[in-house]
Amino acid sequence: MARLTATVLQAAVAAVVGVVAWQWYQSSARLPPVSGGFVHPAYQPVADLFRKLVEDGTERGGSFAVYHQGEKLVELWGGYANPHSSLPWQESTVTATFSSTKGMAALSIAKLVERGLLDYKAEIQKYWPEFAQNNKSNITLEMLMSHQAGLLSLGGASTSLAEYQDDWGKVEKLMAQATTDFPPGSAVAYHGLTFAMYIDAIIIRRVDPQHRNLSQFFDEEISKPLGFYLSPPTHRCRFYIGLPLREFYRATFLTAPPAWRMAIVFCDVISALARAPQVFNNPYAFAVGLGSANGFGPARSLAKIYDFVANGGSIAGQTLLSKPIVERLMTPLTLTLPSLSGLRMDFSLGLHVLNNSRGERMFGHPGYGGQIAAAVPKYGVGIAYLTNFLSINFGLVHDNYWELEKVFYECFESTRQAYTQRRQRRRKRRAVKMTKQLKCLVVL
Repeated sequence: MARLTATVLQAAVAAVVGVVAWQWYQSSARLPPVSGGFVHPAYQPVADLFRKLVEDGTERGGSFAVYHQGEKLVELWGGYANPHSSLPWQESTVTATFSSTKGMAALSIAKLVERGLLDYKAEIQKYWPEFAQNNKSNITLEMLMSHQAGLLSLGGASTSLAEYQDDWGKVEKLMAQATTDFPPGSAVAYHGLTFAMYIDAIIIRRVDPQHRNLSQFFDEEISKPLGFYLSPPTHRCRFYIGLPLREFYRATFLTAPPAWRMAIVFCDVISALARAPQVFNNPYAFAVGLGSANGFGPARSLAKIYDFVANGGSIAGQTLLSKPIVERLMTPLTLTLPSLSGLRMDFSLGLHVLNNSRGERMFGHPGYGGQIAAAVPKYGVGIAYLTNFLSINFGLVHDNYWELEKVFYECFESTRQAYTQRRQRRRKRRAVKMTKQLKCLVVL
C-alpha cells in the first residue's frame, strides 16, 4: 500500500512538473515580432510604443484602436493570431471580446427604449409576465441593466451553450423560474452570464416586432446601419454576437493563462469558461449568440461604435442613438450601493463606469483576459484594446492598454494645444487685417 501511494505521489509530481515545463516552454518560445496598422502622424509615439511592446514580447497578440468624431486616429495590430501555426495578427483578424460584448447588448436595449418599445423604469413582468415568478415582480429593466436585479445565477439550475442555441424554450423557462440571490435594488453585483441572457429573453418574441434574437437585432440595427457591411473583405469592421461558422477562419486562437495561475486566482463565472476545452477555440461554441461573452470583432469595430456614444450618438449626420438616450447611458446608477462582488464594479444602464489613466470617466465594458472598449466623453473618442493572450488582472484591463492609452492622451493633448494655438494665431491675423481695413476706410 505504501509503495502504491509513493508511486501515485511520484506520478502526480511528474505530471505537475510536466505541466509547468510545458507552460514555461510555451511562454518562452518566441516568434519573430510582427506588427502593422495606421496612425495619424500626430500619434506616431503610440505606434512606436505598440511596436516596442510587440518586439520585446510584452504584446504577444492584440490590437488597439481609437476613433475621434468619425476620424481614425489609431488602428494597430501585432503579434500572432495563432502562434501554433505562426499566423500573424492581420487587419481582418477578429477575436473574442468576452464581457466587452455586454456593452453591445446594452446598446441594443437602448435602441428599443429610444423607439418607445421598452421603458427602463418599467417592471420586466410588463413585457414578460412569466418572469414575475418567485417574487421577481418588482424587478425593473433598469435594475437588470445596472446589475441590481439579484439574478446572478439561475436559482441553482444549470444550462449549456448547446441548450442556449438549440433549446431556447428550456433556457427561457429556467430564467423565468429563477430565484434572486439578493433583494433586487439593494446592492450591485456583477451578473456575469445572466445579464445578456435576460436581455435576449426580453427581445426574443416579445418586444421586437420582428421577433429577432439579440444577435440578429444587433447585427441588423447597429452594425448594418453604421455601414460595417460595406467594407472590402480585408477591411472588415463588423462586430458579431456569436461568430458565424463561415467567419471562424479569421478568429484568433485564444491562449489562457497558465493553469497554475488560474488555480490561485479567484475567478468569476466568465473566467471559468477558460478552463473548459469544449468552449475555448471551439467554432460551434463561438457561434452561439450569447451576448454576455460571445462577441467577436476587431478593435476598430468597438472603437467606431463607442465613438458615436462619446459624441452624443451622432457623427457627421449619421446617428446611432439620440442624445437623450446617450446621456442616460452615461449616468452612473450604482455608486452609492453596497457591492457584493469581490472587486468593486459600478454601472450605468448596461455600461461599466470606469476611470481612464487620467481619472476621467469613460463608459464601456472590460472583458475577461484584459479586453476593454469604451467611450470617453471628455475627449469625444471611442477606444478599444483586444488581445488573444489572456491575462489574469485584478484591475480587469490589460496593462498594455493603460500604457498605450497614456501615450495616446499625451499626443491628443499636444495636438489639441497646437490646434488651439493655430486657431488663436488665425484669429489674431484676421483681427490685424480687419484693423488695417478699418484704418483704410477712415483715411478714405
